[in-house]
Amino acid sequence: MEDWHLSKNVPITLFVLLAVHAINVMGAFTEVEVGVDQNAKDIVKVDNKLEQLDARQRDLQVQVARIDENVMQMKAWMEQDRQ
Repeated sequence: MEDWHLSKNVPITLFVLLAVHAINVMGAFTEVEVGVDQNAKDIVKVDNKLEQLDARQRDLQVQVARIDENVMQMKAWMEQDRQ
């Protein structure tokens, strides 16, 4: 069995091309990683905003319930005044 070796006929541009390709692949993985990190940060921001909106909605529901109760009380008073 013969040892594997590289012929001197292989151009050096092949090695340069492989090196450039390896660098491009590493750069692509880095871009994906940065994108994933940014998406994670954006998700946290959206979650926080959603929690704030939910809290605000609950506050508004309480206020609407109070207004409704006041309107019902005023209606009852008006009906009593008619009699």
